[in-house]
Amino acid sequence: MGITTERRRSWRTEVVLTCLLSRRTGKVVEARTLDLGPGGMRVVTTRPLTIDEVLDFELPDRPALSGRARVLREHGYRMFALRFERLSEEARAEIADLAR
Repeated sequence: MGITTERRRSWRTEVVLTCLLSRRTGKVVEARTLDLGPGGMRVVTTRPLTIDEVLDFELPDRPALSGRARVLREHGYRMFALRFERLSEEARAEIADLAR
């Protein structure tokens, strides 16, 4: 795993995990993470997202990792940067463990 940086203020670790994104209405959007850090994650989705959209997320392979995230920008075709809006202390600890 490597650490990537761009426009963000905190580190991100490259990790591929299944991610499920839930909107207030409609079907769950399937995604996979590309990288993950204490402030957010980058994902590739099966359907488009909207900039500034707020979604609930869960990572089924890591049950402690769930919360709420906001779509900040699109990096490429269905590749999005998300900032965590709500994340439990347990989820933060899980993210820190992934960086080791």
